[in-house]
Amino acid sequence: MVNQNFLRTFRVLVQTGNFTRTAEQLHMTQSGVSQHIKKLETQLGQLLLNRYGKRFELTSAGELLFDFATKQLTAESELLQALEMDNIHVGQCKIACSGPMAMQLYPELLNLQTRIPTLTFSVEAAPNETIIELIKNNQFDLGIVTQQINDHALTQQWIGTDDLCLIVPKGKTVCWSSLISLGFINHPSGHHYAYQLLEKNFPHEFVNMSQLPERSYINQLAQILLPISQGIGFTVMPKSTIDTSPYLNKLNVVALQKSVAEDVYLVSKKHKPLAARYQLVTKLIKQLWTK
Repeated sequence: MVNQNFLRTFRVLVQTGNFTRTAEQLHMTQSGVSQHIKKLETQLGQLLLNRYGKRFELTSAGELLFDFATKQLTAESELLQALEMDNIHVGQCKIACSGPMAMQLYPELLNLQTRIPTLTFSVEAAPNETIIELIKNNQFDLGIVTQQINDHALTQQWIGTDDLCLIVPKGKTVCWSSLISLGFINHPSGHHYAYQLLEKNFPHEFVNMSQLPERSYINQLAQILLPISQGIGFTVMPKSTIDTSPYLNKLNVVALQKSVAEDVYLVSKKHKPLAARYQLVTKLIKQLWTK
């Protein structure tokens, strides 16, 4: 690696163009400046300066090194600035959550970005297991999951619940045989949601999801309820997502004998404190899911 002390001397020498002024600026002797340059040339195995009288010109190697030194100085300055600017209103927030949650959360984040343009957001829709891995691998900073996590590397905070809803086409009566006839509209979290709701409300009929014919699968979240609005199939989704659907007037949200709600948790790395800007995000998320 390039000796950083020698590199700083070289950078100042090129900027001043003079050994005397360099020595004064760095509180060194002129011979000390010359020694730093010679040691740097020895370390790199390249001549850096062509001297003539009291002046010098950079060699090709010297130009490359000065360009490197300038970029390094800029990078250091940007790093220090970024460290000082852990600002609640500045930076990127990286959040992972389920697809239905993303449908509700993302528009609210865009509203926040409209008010504070210096904030940016990256949202990944994924199942619980993937969210946990994204957080542990430092690909995302904050996750929203619906299961308790037993992992010493993570911290988890309960923030509320989200009701699960059984959704069928408008006008359809609901019994186990009618669900079989309709078939299931699957989505990335479909089986996870449906298993919980069907097991509790159809305990004598429901065994597993293989009993239900799958009419369609869609991972474009805004389109999950489209086939149901056209009389095709049923699905299970959180109530918070249904409330924002443009197809709501063509759906029947079934009144269940036994309500089913998922606990909602914020998860992040235990030993990696969130940047200040996440204060706004966590406040927003808690408002959405706290009841």
